[in-house]
Amino acid sequence: MTSSPVDITPLFASDCDPVVAGTTMQALAVADATAQMPEWFQQLWQHAEQLGGSDPAVLGGLLRAIHTAVLRSEAPAEAVRKVNATLFHGIDAALPVGTPNRHLLMHLLAVARSGDHLYILTQMLIQSPPDGWMAVGQVLSPLLQYTDWDINDFFPDIFAALPHPSVAAPLLDVANFLARSGRVPEHPAADRLDSLLTLLDAVVAKLERFERDPSEFGDTVEAVQAVLGEAVALAVSLCDALGLIGSDRAKGKLHQALQIKHRRVQCEAAGALARLGDEQGTEHLIQLAAEPSARRRVLQYADELGLAESIDESFRTPESLAEADTAVWLCQPQNMGVPPTQVQVIDSRHMLWPSFHDPIDCFLVRFEFDMGDVQYSNVGIAGPVTHTCNADLTDLDLDDIYAIYAGWHAEHPDIFAVPTKLWNAAQKRVAAPLVTHLEREGYENIQPELLGFLLDEHAIACTAERDEKPCVVITDGLETIEQFTAGNRALGSQDIWNQYKGRKMLRTFNS
Repeated sequence: MTSSPVDITPLFASDCDPVVAGTTMQALAVADATAQMPEWFQQLWQHAEQLGGSDPAVLGGLLRAIHTAVLRSEAPAEAVRKVNATLFHGIDAALPVGTPNRHLLMHLLAVARSGDHLYILTQMLIQSPPDGWMAVGQVLSPLLQYTDWDINDFFPDIFAALPHPSVAAPLLDVANFLARSGRVPEHPAADRLDSLLTLLDAVVAKLERFERDPSEFGDTVEAVQAVLGEAVALAVSLCDALGLIGSDRAKGKLHQALQIKHRRVQCEAAGALARLGDEQGTEHLIQLAAEPSARRRVLQYADELGLAESIDESFRTPESLAEADTAVWLCQPQNMGVPPTQVQVIDSRHMLWPSFHDPIDCFLVRFEFDMGDVQYSNVGIAGPVTHTCNADLTDLDLDDIYAIYAGWHAEHPDIFAVPTKLWNAAQKRVAAPLVTHLEREGYENIQPELLGFLLDEHAIACTAERDEKPCVVITDGLETIEQFTAGNRALGSQDIWNQYKGRKMLRTFNS
């Protein structure tokens, strides 16, 4: 812990020295946020007029560093409560256009959860919310995690932010959670039924236009995916809210939403209709259990609404749930954004896994996307974690795939890799005999990429050629692993390093 407050004022200079910025960020990372938060915010406030000419990237890094320091402290809420809530609003208004991580200021207000801080958060979300709904979701997440905040400090005033597209879905999610968990006698938006119905009508119309011509909503895949993600999130939250409010007046709009092709929207519309006692909605919900991307939510609804016996037990097996988890992961906007055409468990093992004390069921899940002229497939992991690599793993041995994911998932302060350009003199001396070893093994055109450290062992990962074929290879002098690198999605040095450490760990854990 630092004994005196970190001076952050050098970061406000328009020509801030990158070295000074890096040093200051490092000091913030280990600072006592509970003690120093008031001083940091006073420095920001006292230099508010200067912030407009500061480097947005540096200020964004500063916000991230302060946010990280607070969350790492023993009492994050206490640390934020020591800061006058109005300073958050004033500092936010003083930041230059384009400053990243603005939403982290709002997240800290939610972390505090006091009346003053929630009031300022409400005003900021009404007046200048973050652009993306996922950022607003992060902002409001503490209100889902804790129950020690007064609902009246946030609702109903926050509904003035409902017209903002980025706020609507996360805000309704909080309201839905309060209703579902029984913290409120009726849904916080119950007296806004007409507004919600109008909003659902608009978002369903938008999704219908999207199905007809996605290019209407952007010139790039990223832009189109962003519009789709926001629209789906809002449709999902609205359907859930209408079901929880419990008015039969919502049935007509929910049946319209049921016609949207997106499975998540169908699932929420069917679930809401089932909650309202609608027979068609109930039947559709039960049928959707066959869709991996909707399965988890269908099962949740079925259990919640007393329909569990109507769901085929085959959809509750560990394999079926692993397929569902993979499909949902792929559907996330930051991943593929749409459900896979096919998804199937190709292997399962009960074994010890990094970060787990006891054996756990692990599944390898193959998935495919059929996009007309383009087909895409890969193999992901489910069970201990749900994830898929960018590199193509479809032709690898199952043991190697497990190893790559185990190595990727492992976290330990004594397990790390250093890129070639950052090697110091000692690391260069460690690497030299390993390169020589590869040369003796018949590898040519060796290009070191990284030096990995696994507790007391070390290994070098390189690109190279063997028998005139390009490959990535890793060796510790005793064990060597290679993967040939044909194709556009070939394994890289980080993948082979993951395979190396994963193989070592799984072999040790499960011997």
